[in-house]
Amino acid sequence: MKTRYIIAMLLAVLGISSCDTYVVGGKTSLIFYPRVCEEIMTHPMQYIERSQEFAGKTYTNRVIKHLDGNEVEAEQFILQMETGSKGLKVLKIRQPNDERVREYLALADKNLAPKDPALGRQLTRDYNNRPGERQRSYKSRKPIVGMPPPLHWEYRVTGVKDFRIISLSPLFGLPAETSLNDYFSIYEFKPRQIISSRTKTLLWGYSDKGEITRIGQWLAMSPMAPPIVLFRLKSRPQELPIKTKFVTILETTAGTTLRDTLEVQLK
Repeated sequence: MKTRYIIAMLLAVLGISSCDTYVVGGKTSLIFYPRVCEEIMTHPMQYIERSQEFAGKTYTNRVIKHLDGNEVEAEQFILQMETGSKGLKVLKIRQPNDERVREYLALADKNLAPKDPALGRQLTRDYNNRPGERQRSYKSRKPIVGMPPPLHWEYRVTGVKDFRIISLSPLFGLPAETSLNDYFSIYEFKPRQIISSRTKTLLWGYSDKGEITRIGQWLAMSPMAPPIVLFRLKSRPQELPIKTKFVTILETTAGTTLRDTLEVQLK
């Protein structure tokens, strides 16, 4: 029970929502949690494809999970970065103390940035116009009794001036501490939305068909910091197997430089 309680609190603060929705007139309501980006936190994750057969057809299920131990095949390695307010890294402890988590959650909820109603309407409209959702129809426009509450929706109000991932060991034939941005691709944004730090408007989201996969492409958009973003290696480094530390560095438009380090054994 204690473990489930801690997991529930972590999911709440990081904005990792389930697909449960509260539908009114066929639309999903979002409750916004805008935050200043004051810290970043990185985790080594693992990409796994699981195939199973059903009714004579083979289906592939793609799963991203926290890495067990620190060894992973290079093509399965995912670097996950989360952003948030001060104290975020207390959540990086594998089994955080309940009281420390409560303290962070209380502080995080008190330190929310002012909400932007116009932006909120854009984000909500975008989410409700995601592919597949536009075709859904409901016989009743009345609130459905017993449905879960609106979605907890995170966004950041701090812009990204620069971003890079470096390795403390030589990788891809490059010296240690060289930017590896060209060797990583963006696998996923959570939520799937990019907000402009200049205009405070939505630039790209669920309703867009194209993908944003290049780090340089993302930076050229002058984005706000994403709540969560996942990066994946484009190819296998020639130095494998290798144990290295990846340092993620995010420079904000507020003049701060945020960084976090993770260690992983690539094979």
